[in-house]
Amino acid sequence: MNENREQIFENNEFQVLLRKYEDMRRGIQSIFFDVEEFEQIIEYYLDDFKFEEAREAAILGNKQHPASVEIKYKFIHIHIEQGQPKKALALLEEIPVWEENNPERYFLKGTALCQLGRLKEAESQFDRALELSTEDTFDALINISIAFENVRHFELAIKYLLQAHLQHPDNLSVLYDLGYFYERLHRFGESLKFYQNYLDLDPYSDNVWYNMGIVYHKLERYDKAVEAYDYSIAINPDYASAYFNKASVWVSAEHYSRAIEAYREYLEIEPENTQAYCYMGDCYEQMDQPEESLKAFRKVIELDNTDPEGWFGAGMIYHRMGKYHEAITYMLKAIEFDSSNLDYWINLGYANEDSGFIEEAIRCYGYVTRTDAGDLDGWIALSGVLMKEGLFENALHFLREAFTHHAGAGEVHIKMAVCHLKLGNRELAARFLKEALGSDYALLSEFEQFFPENTWDEDIRWIIRQYRK
Repeated sequence: MNENREQIFENNEFQVLLRKYEDMRRGIQSIFFDVEEFEQIIEYYLDDFKFEEAREAAILGNKQHPASVEIKYKFIHIHIEQGQPKKALALLEEIPVWEENNPERYFLKGTALCQLGRLKEAESQFDRALELSTEDTFDALINISIAFENVRHFELAIKYLLQAHLQHPDNLSVLYDLGYFYERLHRFGESLKFYQNYLDLDPYSDNVWYNMGIVYHKLERYDKAVEAYDYSIAINPDYASAYFNKASVWVSAEHYSRAIEAYREYLEIEPENTQAYCYMGDCYEQMDQPEESLKAFRKVIELDNTDPEGWFGAGMIYHRMGKYHEAITYMLKAIEFDSSNLDYWINLGYANEDSGFIEEAIRCYGYVTRTDAGDLDGWIALSGVLMKEGLFENALHFLREAFTHHAGAGEVHIKMAVCHLKLGNRELAARFLKEALGSDYALLSEFEQFFPENTWDEDIRWIIRQYRK
């Protein structure tokens, strides 16, 4: 709600009008209102997001003033606010021809077209509305930018915001939105420029310092990002998200101890946030402190024993510690709470494989490949365990299927080379060996696990020499 409307709706005269309307609405008395009064009442309800009340007021207004174009415009506005752009456009067709120079007609049509994704047409309507406007267009430009923002078209939103910025270069709301929209377009230089312009006018905005931290993080300027978050925290010591994001910056910079410190500061404000404990667990794992990592993941389970990330994180640490039984138990618990997460399934497969539970591992990997044929790791794990068991025919069956989804994957080619050679298909083995080494010579190490160098014949040696760097 803009300031002018707020003043109108809060003054005594309007409050008296509203009470009279409410009395009529409840059937206490019958009162005649003029068109302008109905317009104010409808606007009041729209600004308060009471769309049904606005519609009822428009219907009553239409009964008293059936020829009113102004009330018809309000109906169109209500359709737009309720996400009914087709109804709005249909009603716009009923607007009489003498309204062709009324900018409101084009503003409303542009907004409806915008909601339908017809952005070029919407832009044309908005431009026409601005041409016809004889009053200050600043608020109109802001509303147009919001219409494009709502459909995530930030380029067009910026086009109109820049015009608003020219009219009022010190308007903080415009500077903030320009900074944000440019960030969404990954035009970080312009984003920082407008955020800095904002801070030149109001250096104590914790939100703008916070947003600058986000931009600097995306630019991988980690020191500047931390500095921005520190300013945000200095202005607002309870700004929990600033501590959290600061920790994320330190993780990106691989300063894990500093990240943990920031997460602890965050947890002083949000002590029951399980995500922070999960990230702390990851940091401790990166620092090779599995016991501390395990404490963090157990804390997640203590706070919320239905959070699968706590169970999975602990299971991963147990796996790393060689405690496979515990790893399997915790990973199964994670799957109990989120059975759709394929990362859980494949890691449960790894834990089973390392425990010697080969059939269970095959079952887990098979579930991954059946659920998502695009998951390359699933195919690699499934064929890999079969090859380790000497089941090369079975492995080749799955590798052929994997090849249909990952024809360019060197990891698939090298395994097919091994399987074909094990099964005596030397021509196909040579073909896939060439393709594998051509994509990544380092894949030779996997070939050597099954065929050490002392087993190579001259044909194999010749192929390998061609790709040796």
